[in-house]
Amino acid sequence: MEMSPVPAPVAERTPSSGFLSGLGWFFSGAVLPMGSLSFYRAASKRPVGLAILFFFVFTIFITFLTTINAGVAMTGAVGQIRQAYQQGKIPDIAIRNGIAQVDGPQPFIFLNERTSSGALFIAADTTGQLSSIDESRYTQGVLLTRTELHVLNPSQGYQRLPLSEINALFETDPIVINEQSVSNAWVAFSAISTVLIFIGLVLWNSVVRLMIIVMLALIFWGIGSLFRPKVGFGPFIITGLYAIVPAVYISHLFARSQASFFGLQTILLILFWAVALVGALAEGKFFSVAGTPHLWTALLGVPMLLLFIVDMFAKLPSPAGEIVLWVVALLTMLGLIALRLYFHLTAMQASAPPPAPPVPPQSPAPPPAAS
Repeated sequence: MEMSPVPAPVAERTPSSGFLSGLGWFFSGAVLPMGSLSFYRAASKRPVGLAILFFFVFTIFITFLTTINAGVAMTGAVGQIRQAYQQGKIPDIAIRNGIAQVDGPQPFIFLNERTSSGALFIAADTTGQLSSIDESRYTQGVLLTRTELHVLNPSQGYQRLPLSEINALFETDPIVINEQSVSNAWVAFSAISTVLIFIGLVLWNSVVRLMIIVMLALIFWGIGSLFRPKVGFGPFIITGLYAIVPAVYISHLFARSQASFFGLQTILLILFWAVALVGALAEGKFFSVAGTPHLWTALLGVPMLLLFIVDMFAKLPSPAGEIVLWVVALLTMLGLIALRLYFHLTAMQASAPPPAPPVPPQSPAPPPAAS
């Protein structure tokens, strides 16, 4: 009887190294980590440098959007400043030869409120009705009198600065504080603040996050080596760099819903990271069978990403906005999981060995002839 040939095991296919294929893999990393174990498995076989490059592009792009949003919000305050001056809510102030002049009713109270750190008082009065800040009522304050600037703060106590010294300090006489000068100063302040915000967010979102992921990857690698001594470090760091994608999206949804808390993103990162490691390192047939990458499935996430970006600059009204964001994100994740699972099961069926042909029944041997 002939033995049926044993089918050769299906080798896991690595992604094509073509430029367009590589570009597709790079950008699909912004969506596929939300619901594709096969993506993590294939990505873990690619160079670590590509995963690090994607991580930096992804986090810096988010930082760029966040910085633009903050810059637009700060610059938009210029219109409010001009409107306040035009409506007489803020007076024009000039300091000439150490003497202050206020164009408006006095005393003029800019701020008089209680904060978490104490009571705050900011005012201007050149008439003499207010000669000092009441230290028994306020912990912080600024008062402009005819000839002095009074400053009260917890660290340095009560200070009085002659206005003539302010003229000398800025080498300007007169110093004019009006709609134009304040608007220009705020624009300059906004520009400097925007640059500092961008640098700070890059350091936090990219550098610090990368250090945290590398540290956790070393820990996970050490634990994994106890069970699979020959496993390399690459799959651990690569899956962590891509697992940050769904962690960032979901933590953003919680923050948008006013339900975030400290450490939420790290918890989400570890959860998705654990699932990604299963997909990348498991040896079962379900995980090891590789099929066509189907990178076009990442297009399912485009509406969600566009909605996130639109919501950053033109926030959707609450509570409908939060509901829409959650629904779109969950539908995207579930649709991605279902579609990728369908293609994966199809690939498993295609790689399964054909059934062995049935063995024809053998007729019984005739009985021996009688002697």
